[in-house]
Amino acid sequence: MPRLPFTAIAALAIASLAPQFAAGQAPYPSREIKVIVGFSPGSGPDITARRVAEAIRRRSGQTVIVENKPGALTNIAAQSVAMAKPDGYTVFVTAGNSTFGINPWLFKNLPYDPVKDFTPVTSLFRTPFAFAVTQGSPINSVAELTGVLKSKGARGKYAYANSISMIGAEVYKYKAGLESVGVSYKSIVDSHAALAAGEVDFFLADMTFKSRAKILALTIAERSPLMPDTPSAKEAGLVDYDVGAWWAVWLPANAPKDIVDKLAGWIEAGVDGEDSRTYYTSIGAQPWLGVRGDELRQYMIDDIRKWGEMAKVAKIEPQ
Repeated sequence: MPRLPFTAIAALAIASLAPQFAAGQAPYPSREIKVIVGFSPGSGPDITARRVAEAIRRRSGQTVIVENKPGALTNIAAQSVAMAKPDGYTVFVTAGNSTFGINPWLFKNLPYDPVKDFTPVTSLFRTPFAFAVTQGSPINSVAELTGVLKSKGARGKYAYANSISMIGAEVYKYKAGLESVGVSYKSIVDSHAALAAGEVDFFLADMTFKSRAKILALTIAERSPLMPDTPSAKEAGLVDYDVGAWWAVWLPANAPKDIVDKLAGWIEAGVDGEDSRTYYTSIGAQPWLGVRGDELRQYMIDDIRKWGEMAKVAKIEPQ
């Protein structure tokens, strides 16, 4: 057997150990993690994202920052995540019904594929929206709101800053026979400000801001056990109307399973305590933890189909 030079032997030895060194140099996570959310600071979605970020920070030992990327009904945030490396350092917290379920029916050229461009990590919670008017409004029911809006015709206005508010209002308009016009705002906070200033007549609010507006009814078919005194959409006269939100966490497509599982475990452990349950109750939400992988992806696919049917009912054409 021919002898190899010492340099060749050394090179072979280093090559055989290289994978071990590579694996040992950067165990996940070894640097800062970003949590992306498509809403402005101080909004309900921002609060949710920060709770997820804190859960990851406490268990990973790494710095976790929240990056707010509002605008385009969360498309800006979603596109940035879809283009990121699937290495676990870019985490997306969003309302799956809006970003993935509704947006495909609102935009002709969606800058991402809801099914192909993301890896599901874990679910968080489900929550209704609500028909909201100003605190001092004389309107006390959806029926009264409908009467006022009919009298205004095309002068009636509603605010929206996310796709669920927009399509939910459009379905309401269709069912009630209204001509009201939607006004887009960059953030939910701006929508509330517009409502308070009298710029719009109503909007579909998330429950984070329920104390800042008068809630007429929820947007779901049955009463919420967390808000038993608030009428459901069905009780308000809206038949076959069910517009709720569900929140989950995602990574870019093709994220490694070990990283996905690690993140899911951290998040589920971190948002399953008494403090989180108190927070969920405060926003009228019900915990919906532990739905992962193919089950969560299928839930999203079914939601896309559901919202497509609603868009057709409301005669909404992609723009």
